[in-house]
Order: sequence, then C-alpha cells, then structure tokens
Amino acid sequence: MNTPPPVDDIPEAHREALLNPAAKPSRRRWLWLWLPLGLAAAAGIGTIQFLWPLATANVAEQALESSAEPLPGSALEAGSSGSAARGAVEPDTLLGHRRYPEADASTLVPFKSDGTVLLQPAAAEKLTSMVAQAKQDGVKLGVISGFRTFEDQNYLFFDVKAERGETPQVRADVSAPPGYSEHHTGYAVDFIDLTQPQTNLEPSFEQTPAFQWLRQNAAYYGFELSFPPDNPQALSYEPWHWRFVGDQESLETFYRSDYRSNQ
Repeated sequence: MNTPPPVDDIPEAHREALLNPAAKPSRRRWLWLWLPLGLAAAAGIGTIQFLWPLATANVAEQALESSAEPLPGSALEAGSSGSAARGAVEPDTLLGHRRYPEADASTLVPFKSDGTVLLQPAAAEKLTSMVAQAKQDGVKLGVISGFRTFEDQNYLFFDVKAERGETPQVRADVSAPPGYSEHHTGYAVDFIDLTQPQTNLEPSFEQTPAFQWLRQNAAYYGFELSFPPDNPQALSYEPWHWRFVGDQESLETFYRSDYRSNQ
C-alpha cells in the first residue's frame, strides 16, 4: 500500500487544494453573486441608451423655448410689450383730441327756445333741471354752446387759427379740430356766469359762483368736467366745458374702448 507523501512534500498548489477542498466551489458562488449585478448593470446601460435621446431632445426643446423669450430690457421685449399694449383699442386722436361722430341733428332738441343750443334729449332734460336748481340757489348759470357740426368746428379751428396766426398745436390747445370735438356728440356744453360775462370761456370762470356751484352739484345731474387741470390729454384747463355722462349712450360715447387716463 502506497503511503501518501507528507504534507510538506506536496507542492503548494496541490497542498492548498487538498487542505481546502471548498476553494473551487467558492468561485462559483462569486460567479452567481456577480451575475445579477452584471445583468442589472447591463439593464441600466440599456435604459440609459434608450432614454438618452429623449432627454437630449427635451433639453434641446427647452433651450429653444428659452432662446425664443426676449431678454429683460431688450428691444424684442419692448416690442412684445408694445404689441400687448396695442392689443387694447387705442383712442383715435389728433393733437390730443379724440375723434367723435357728428350726431344726427334731427334727433336733438333745443335747450334754448331760440334753438341756438341743441342737445341730446337726455342731456337737455337734465340740464334744464340743473339750471333751474342753480337759479333757486341764487346762481345765474348760463349755457352758450351745445351741439356743433363739423362745419361749425371747421370755422372755430381753421378760420380762427388763420385770423390769429396760430400754429395747429397752439390752436388745438384751446379748440379741437373738426371731427374731434365733444360738441359733435350733443352731450357737451359750455357754461357761463351771467353775472360775470368777462369770464366767458376764460380760466377765470373758475372763480365765479357759477363754477363753484357746478363743482358741487353737476354730478347730481350727470355732468362732469371734461378737461380738468393737468388732464392726461395735455389740453388747456377749461372750467367752462362740461359733458353729460348720465345715461348708457352718453357713457359709452366717452368711455367705450377707452381708458380714463386717455380722456
């Protein structure tokens, strides 16, 4: 019978195998441990390869959208904001005055018996009541102008401008060009104080009892001052010029498609 050689005589590699017979199976266990990890890694790489084009396309799309937005303070931003502002209806103006259609004279009624002052019926009715109340309060409130045709306004603007040697800008500061006067509507009136005729159509009308009474009471009858001091239209202050806004039609005439700052 052959006697196995002493352990010390066995080569080191064979000795390890004999003394530790589980060494080889341990490699298989490591193989099974690494196999799932490898599969997971492969799956992850595949997912990345699949999603990468989508993510890249999404980033590119966002970059394009971002580049389309105007930079703050840029001309493009100013242009876009200007377009938005122009989305609202802007009043049709000339030298600071808004355009108004000429009322049908056949629908107007005389405020004065001589027919020199014509007004819209609703305005004439309220004006009659207002003047009567002012008289009861001891104030002699008079009216010297109501409805005007384009022809009337043509004389007041162009003919008077020529007589005085005024520029259009200077004349427009106190008189509207034809087609741009509130008097065309039949809702605007010019008041005077019958006791102080020297203040007619003058800023000094503001100091009269008639104006003081109007300032306190006109709103009760649907009238408002058209051009107060520092008005946004940059027109001269006209304390004598008032307009009726006491019903739907008159209100829309002056406020429809408009901002108060433009009026």
